[in-house]
Amino acid sequence: MATTTFRALTGAGTPALGTFICDFMTPGIATICARAGADWVLFDLEHSGYGLDAARPCLQVAGAEELAAFVRVPGTQQHLVATALDAGAQGIMVPYVNSARQAEQLVGWMKYPPLGTRGSAFGMSHDRYAPGLPGQKQAAANADTVFLPQIETPEAVAAAADIAAVDGVDVLFVGPLDLSTNLGFPGDFAAEPVVAALETVAGAARAAGKAAGIFAATDQLADLAVDLGYTVISHSADVAVFGRALASGMDRIRARA
Repeated sequence: MATTTFRALTGAGTPALGTFICDFMTPGIATICARAGADWVLFDLEHSGYGLDAARPCLQVAGAEELAAFVRVPGTQQHLVATALDAGAQGIMVPYVNSARQAEQLVGWMKYPPLGTRGSAFGMSHDRYAPGLPGQKQAAANADTVFLPQIETPEAVAAAADIAAVDGVDVLFVGPLDLSTNLGFPGDFAAEPVVAALETVAGAARAAGKAAGIFAATDQLADLAVDLGYTVISHSADVAVFGRALASGMDRIRARA
């Protein structure tokens, strides 16, 4: 499973790089990301307006690549987590996780018994329609599935060490725009309170033997994240990458003409 490679990277402290898919929810995008060298890709159902029906074909293609495929669900309901996993998500990102208790509940929804309460159905899309013993499949999924709770509020930063200590939490993933906004500095990722919060999250993850992750909207934020020890980094999102590349190419042609 691609999450084995993802875990190997994060366990070694090696950058695991990916991107968010917010608008280009088309099956080939997973292969494009893999060929570009991504280690993971995330299909965003929180801000995109898309539902799981749009993401499911993309997850199936990603499953054929050595590319960890995650889904950001739009809220903290069990059915959102369970259906994303059964559609083929290899990891779940949840926005606004503010406490260890909330993280524990989410882990329970992601894991099969005896570790949690995930319902069992096999020979489906999430296990690529393969035969096998249910007990073995449950154990493998429990070991392989990745959980990325998002740290987006001062409360979450204060609870970062407790959240990181929860069994089943793999990556403390910062949503920098929401975090900076909730700290009173919307979009100012260099503001001292924002940088201090990023340092706190990185330290909490490191102390617990977990990874710290972030959505890097700018190159400057990516550089800061690397300097602080973040290893799971999103190189922006599909719309931004495409828009910047297109603008750069057209500017070059116009300058030449």
